[in-house]
Amino acid sequence: MSIVVGYDGTDGARAAYAEALRLAGRLEEDVLVVFSFESPRLGGELHDLDEAIRERGQAVVAEALAGAGAIAVSTQVRMQDPAEGLLAAAEEVDASMIVVGSHGERPLKSVLVGATPTRLLHLSARPVLVVRAG
Repeated sequence: MSIVVGYDGTDGARAAYAEALRLAGRLEEDVLVVFSFESPRLGGELHDLDEAIRERGQAVVAEALAGAGAIAVSTQVRMQDPAEGLLAAAEEVDASMIVVGSHGERPLKSVLVGATPTRLLHLSARPVLVVRAG
């Protein structure tokens, strides 16, 4: 089995990744690091922007691989809404759980702006662990 972790290079993502590695070691599981982004289609063709975000995602997940230690870690960069991308990745690998970071948004703001951790808690049939940064 695998633990899926959302990773975008932020402090919250780093904390989530560290916890995912710790849990994977204890549970003898692999880790799948997922950078998922939704294309900002505000008008016109934005292929260059999509490619720049994809390249940034590849750099970010490569950073995560560098700190994996003895845990088996694989990565994915997906052009998909972050919550939907994490759910799809978890389904594909039959993940035991999804781990994401949080910046400590207030509950009302999180609900109004649709923060990824809040969406995952409502949509996922799998356990979701939300790890606070710092």
